[in-house]
Amino acid sequence: MKSLSLRGFVVVFASCVLVWGPLATAADFFIAPGGNDGQPGTPEQPMATLAAARDAARKTENGPHRMIVTPGDYFLTEPLQFDASDNGLSIEAGEGGAAVLHGGTPVVGWRRDGDRFWCADAPGVKEGTRDFRALVVNGRLAERARLPESGTFLHKNTWNVRYLSSVGGGFEREATEEELHTLLYDPKDMPTTLDVNNAEVRVYHMWDESLCGVARNDTQRHALVLSTPPRFPAGAFRVKKYVLLNTREGMTRPGQWYLDRSTGRVVYWPLPEEDMSKAQVVAPLLEKVVHLAGNAKKPIVDVTLRGLTIQATTTPLKASSFGAYVFDGALVLDWAQGCTVEQMDIRAVGGQGVKASQWLDGKLLDCHVHQTGACGLRLHGSGLLVARNHIHHVGQHYPSAIALSAYSRHVKDAKQVHLYRNEIHDTPYSGMAVGGPDFLIEENLIYRVMLEMHDGAAIYGGLQNSVLRGNVVRDVVKIGEGYGVAAYYLDEGSRDNLVERNVSVGVERAVQNHIARNTAIRNNVFISQDDMSLTFARSAGCTFEANTLFIPGELRITQPTGITTWKDNVLFHGGKGKDGAPQPFTITSDMPTMTPPGRMTSSAKAVRAAEPPQIDGEIRQGEWPGELVNLNREPSRWNAAGAPAFARLGYDDQYLYVGIHVTMFN
Repeated sequence: MKSLSLRGFVVVFASCVLVWGPLATAADFFIAPGGNDGQPGTPEQPMATLAAARDAARKTENGPHRMIVTPGDYFLTEPLQFDASDNGLSIEAGEGGAAVLHGGTPVVGWRRDGDRFWCADAPGVKEGTRDFRALVVNGRLAERARLPESGTFLHKNTWNVRYLSSVGGGFEREATEEELHTLLYDPKDMPTTLDVNNAEVRVYHMWDESLCGVARNDTQRHALVLSTPPRFPAGAFRVKKYVLLNTREGMTRPGQWYLDRSTGRVVYWPLPEEDMSKAQVVAPLLEKVVHLAGNAKKPIVDVTLRGLTIQATTTPLKASSFGAYVFDGALVLDWAQGCTVEQMDIRAVGGQGVKASQWLDGKLLDCHVHQTGACGLRLHGSGLLVARNHIHHVGQHYPSAIALSAYSRHVKDAKQVHLYRNEIHDTPYSGMAVGGPDFLIEENLIYRVMLEMHDGAAIYGGLQNSVLRGNVVRDVVKIGEGYGVAAYYLDEGSRDNLVERNVSVGVERAVQNHIARNTAIRNNVFISQDDMSLTFARSAGCTFEANTLFIPGELRITQPTGITTWKDNVLFHGGKGKDGAPQPFTITSDMPTMTPPGRMTSSAKAVRAAEPPQIDGEIRQGEWPGELVNLNREPSRWNAAGAPAFARLGYDDQYLYVGIHVTMFN
């Protein structure tokens, strides 16, 4: 028998066995809290840091390799970053307990601060070189001190500028610097001892909020002058709610804390069972802990994170955008391809749990994401499977946060994003917010969402060519006054979607369509506690068939002209008289008759023009005086379908001038 060796494979002629090579001899690198980075990373001689194990794996040929993180606490002072040189690497928790990656450092040296509070020094805070908005106590995201103790204060700002919808361009005019930076308060609500160096203000809007610093307290005007601008001016949308955060006066119950920037101390009120001589308290340093950092030219490929616990991150002082999207994630993925995140426990973080951009063909499976300041998951990509995750108690610092937010790519080769059997609950805003084409959202359980904000839903988004199937939504009720809440909500630009075999229990607005078209709603079960609404505002081409509705009260359909087909539905309604007395249910299949809006009785006002406007495609405020006129009705008196259109009217001695804003999208 002869053999011929050829640099990469061996051919054994006698038996015709081909062994292609080089043969993989992957290595394992162990990390332990008591390890040493000078050691080889064996189970007997582990390394101390994940960064050292990562660097050792990069230098070792014949991968892919594994990093095994044994149980214990790991305190990181800079993010753990992986890139394309780590392709194929697995980072896994070892057996026998939790391997916890902290994005901060322990707070030590606790001492009494009065009868109830304890305090500890926070180096760098007084000097302004360090700041944080989260504190983790025994694995729990501690509550920030707040006033009032519950609910909100009402400020005195008024800003009744008309909102033209998102696609209509937002507000009719921009706010001035004075309007943005001033919050007028009732003097009985404001502590006379307020330290503006510590105080932060959460200003509520309709579907989001702004966290702002305080430059000074103008006690003559009863005004807080904000050091950072809110997203919208206080009073926009006629919402007047706000709270004060991070003040000593706001320490009203055990479990709360505040950062005293004037003295450079952390102040905490322990829970009854907490012993501050034994408590583990972590002050965050980082906005993200683990970063899979690929780029367009060199994506990070086939990296796996499994079984780790990540906690303790902070956020900068700035207003959040819609969905609190501006903040980083404890785990961040950029330009990741084929990467898997599974069985992770991400908790007690100030920003997002997981944030991903340009994540292709990835999997996020069986993770527990909870106690987050902002969103649970904030994902953008294609070909994703997000399944069997438990996401709850998000938005604890930013109530506009969403439990699971996902956006797909608008490209020719985009693949389906599959959101499957996730359990979501206890969120201040929407359970899911999704956008883009080619989603399959099925068999998710969502409950107790929309606990603070308005104009959202259990499942909300702008979707195209997508399917919502087999989901269950329950216990979603409207809190306070505003734009309302819904179970399934397809917003501006949604088109060609299928909503089938879903369940809604105890939600007044079962389905909501707004500037949507060609939504097929079929074979669903919608059960309300009292009245029920089906909304098709400015929508067209929708079908509603073979659905079962259980409605003790009244069924209201907003803009029924948005429905082109209504058939084979079964409506059980009645059950309650005018005084709440029981009465027999009736069973029907007909679409309720809705009375069209009344005729308009007021005219649109044209304003005399100082000089003829320029016919140049621009409709400028000074050039076209007067208010915008909403062109929102068909001859039937129902709202017109599609994006809103507005006009400005002017005249002189010779002409009537009409300038029309038309929004074009999709």
